[in-house]
Amino acid sequence: MSKDCYYFTHDSNAKDDPKCVLLIEQLGMEGYGIYWMLVETLRDQPDYTYPVANIPALARRYNTSAEKVRTVVYNYELFTVKEDRIFFSESLNRRMQLFNERRAKRSEAGRLGNAARWGVSQTHRNAMAMQSQSLAIKVKESKIKKLSNESKESADKPRNGTSKRTAFVAPEIEEVKGFFLTICGTETDAECFYDHFTANGWRAGRNPMKDWKAAARNWVRRKPDFTNVKTSSHESKRTYEPLD
Repeated sequence: MSKDCYYFTHDSNAKDDPKCVLLIEQLGMEGYGIYWMLVETLRDQPDYTYPVANIPALARRYNTSAEKVRTVVYNYELFTVKEDRIFFSESLNRRMQLFNERRAKRSEAGRLGNAARWGVSQTHRNAMAMQSQSLAIKVKESKIKKLSNESKESADKPRNGTSKRTAFVAPEIEEVKGFFLTICGTETDAECFYDHFTANGWRAGRNPMKDWKAAARNWVRRKPDFTNVKTSSHESKRTYEPLD
C-alpha cells in the first residue's frame, strides 16, 4: 500500500462553507462528522462513488443512523446523487483529478530520469513522456468526466423521470408540402393543414403541439371522416373539422 493511497486535500475552513454551516446548525457536529466520513469513504473507492443502497451498512459501521446519513447525502448539496443508485462529491472529484495529474507528472519525471541514467535516446524519452502522460491523464479523467456529464444530464430531466422535451418549432409551408407528398403521394391537403394549424396557433386541442408530423399523419388518416360544415347562398365550400 503506497503512503498516499488514501490522500486527498482538505480546506482548513471547510466548516465555514454555507452548506456546512447549515449542516452543523441542523445536525450538529455529528452531521459534520458524517459528512467527512462520507468524503473519506468516497476517496477509498476506485471511481470515487458509493452505492446508495449501502448507506444503512455504512451507518451501522460508524455507529450512527441511516436516516442521518441519507439526510447529509441528499439535503445539503454537498453530494450528487445519480438515479438514487450512487452518490459522489464533485468537489472531491476535482481535487483528485488535480492530484492524479500531478502524480502522473512526478512519475513521468522519474521515468525520464531512469531513461537518462540508462542511456536511452532523447527522442525515445520524449516519446515515452508524451505517451505515458497522455495515457495517465486520460485514464484518470475519463471516469470523473463521465460522472459529471451524467450528473448534468440527470439534472436536466424532470424529477418524475420523463424526458425533457425540446421547444416546438412551426414548419415552413414547403416542408409541410414535402411531408404530405411523402406520406400520401400528393400535396393536395398540405396547404389546408398548414392554414388550419397556423390559424389556431399550432395547438392540438387545448395543448401546444408537440409533433406536427404526427398531426399531419392523423389528418390524413381522418380525412374520410371530414364533413362539409360551411355553405353560402352562392357556393358551398368544404372545410375540415379541427384535429386534437
